[in-house]
Amino acid sequence: MNFLHVGCGRERKDRTTAGFNTPDWQECELDIDSAVQPDIVGTITDTALVADGSMNALYSPHNIEGL
Repeated sequence: MNFLHVGCGRERKDRTTAGFNTPDWQECELDIDSAVQPDIVGTITDTALVADGSMNALYSPHNIEGL
């Protein structure tokens, strides 16, 4: 299963939730800052580079308040 980690910064799946921190979940990182080396460089308002239907879940802490 795949989950999209939006606004990951330097944190990876081991810093999300216990539910995602298992071998069953594959993380795809999306961040606006290319320096943190996410899988996808983009914003929460433009996720066009994420293929439709490619994710089973979304982890996006503290991002909605920034909108």
